[in-house]
Amino acid sequence: MATIIDGKAIAEKLCAQIKEKVDKLRKLGIRPHIAMINIGENPASKIYVSKKEKLAASLGIVSSVYNLGDNTTEEEAANLTECLNNDKTVHAVLLQSPLPKNLQFGKSVNLIRPDKDADGLTLLNLGKLFSGEPEIVPCTPLGVLHLLRTVRRNIAGLHAVVIGRSLIVGRPLAQLLLNANCSVTVLHSYSENIREICRSADILVSAVGRPLFIGKEFVKRGAVIIDVGINRTETNGVKKIIGDADFDAVSSIAEAITPVPNGVGPMTVAYLMYNTVNLACRIEGVTLNF
Repeated sequence: MATIIDGKAIAEKLCAQIKEKVDKLRKLGIRPHIAMINIGENPASKIYVSKKEKLAASLGIVSSVYNLGDNTTEEEAANLTECLNNDKTVHAVLLQSPLPKNLQFGKSVNLIRPDKDADGLTLLNLGKLFSGEPEIVPCTPLGVLHLLRTVRRNIAGLHAVVIGRSLIVGRPLAQLLLNANCSVTVLHSYSENIREICRSADILVSAVGRPLFIGKEFVKRGAVIIDVGINRTETNGVKKIIGDADFDAVSSIAEAITPVPNGVGPMTVAYLMYNTVNLACRIEGVTLNF
């Protein structure tokens, strides 16, 4: 039976380290501050922003939330971003996705100053990651790598398969794994022989957003499975959140697996706070190592 990688417990340990750093900064008169922009009425986005706000408060990080409506124009979003860029009390800016259809996420996120880019998604920060010299890295990929290293400290030379090529998860994660000297295959909607390729993976990461997509036939015995999928389902009126992997089926042959929920999700939010504190240190000219 696979080892269950407890993302919630691991995130709590990381958050304890972050809080220690925040306490040291506050003694220096520095209060890390993240501003979160949520545009539109997406219920899931509101829940995610609320969780981030609560975690920030528990760690002593100041958070400001800016909720804008579905009809927000590009100019209005740009004006708010510019104000936050110029606000010396704000160290980090997050643009919550998805955006309403009239706004382009890539265009909007690149209005954030790279040195305040909490999610590491501006072109400059992604470029540094892809050049092998990362500074601010997207939160979910950081969380995935952290979880991997709790069961496989040395992943150099392993074959990692990443299903999904989004700029938020798939592409930056593939680069992080390359930087860690894995051999990496990225699969997507145009890929062929998906099952066969997945069965060759020592590390299998699914960020495809399809419930129970990863069955037993996808998994090599002894593989590590990181399930990034968050799929909301309802059966006979009972609502449930499940991952991309058929947990019960693949647990019998995998070495380790993340559950959904309480796997990757808590790590994503924890690393948002991690990035916020690091940005505050850089802007304020303070060096504090984790």
